[in-house]
Amino acid sequence: MKIDADVLDVIRSARCAGPALYLGGQLEDSLYRRVNLTLAAVGGKWNRWKSGHFFPVEAADAVAGLLAEGEVTTDAERGYFPTPPALVDEILDLADIQAGQEVLEPSAGTGAMAQRIADRGGVVDCVELDPGRAEAIRSRSFAREVIVADFLALPVSARYDRVVMNPPFAKQVDILHVRRALRWVRPEGLLVAIMFAGLTFRTNALAADFRSQVREARGTIHPLPDHWFGPVRTVVTVIPVRPPLPAPTGRRSGEVARAEQNPSQEGLF
Repeated sequence: MKIDADVLDVIRSARCAGPALYLGGQLEDSLYRRVNLTLAAVGGKWNRWKSGHFFPVEAADAVAGLLAEGEVTTDAERGYFPTPPALVDEILDLADIQAGQEVLEPSAGTGAMAQRIADRGGVVDCVELDPGRAEAIRSRSFAREVIVADFLALPVSARYDRVVMNPPFAKQVDILHVRRALRWVRPEGLLVAIMFAGLTFRTNALAADFRSQVREARGTIHPLPDHWFGPVRTVVTVIPVRPPLPAPTGRRSGEVARAEQNPSQEGLF
């Protein structure tokens, strides 16, 4: 998002004191909303009691980049839509979280789902790209591990019983996130993801191949009510991870090999 000149002027004239940024004087409503949106995009949260925006790092460092570049990426542009609290338990019921299970939440946001996973006895690890949101999870001490990273760039480790996720939606990146997340699930495990409803009707190869992948895994895709994410239509996708089929062994294996060399051979099956 290109930042308006008047918004930049307000932020330049603000006073930074450690993690706090204090705006100078009373702003007109429209201007304040644009300033608040800009500061929120770099982790600033308004504290009405202290009358300032507070960041997980030094405020001056947090706003230095946007002042230099005149641009910022908002949550909406990233496709970030936090999971409404009332929806979390429905999602976790689908995931069938059991005490002691190891659970991964990639793109964890501020930990709305991860907190409830821990409440149910799950051992939860989180991945979150935004340092401010990751710090919000760490500060509540319910996650075993919190990794600040782009989930798509992390080395895969298939060690989780469950993956529960609400990935970014923009430009079909949710499909890429879910496909990668499936590689983190142990055989007999389960993935449950909130996704953009476009995957159900788009005809491009990425969406069509993903639908085929869900069918082959005997998974499901169900629409969510429209009110959960405002104008953004969403679905919940449930994908079981099945163990690989055992390789043929013994005499049967030899018969299959001979059949491949001589397809006309009779009596093998």
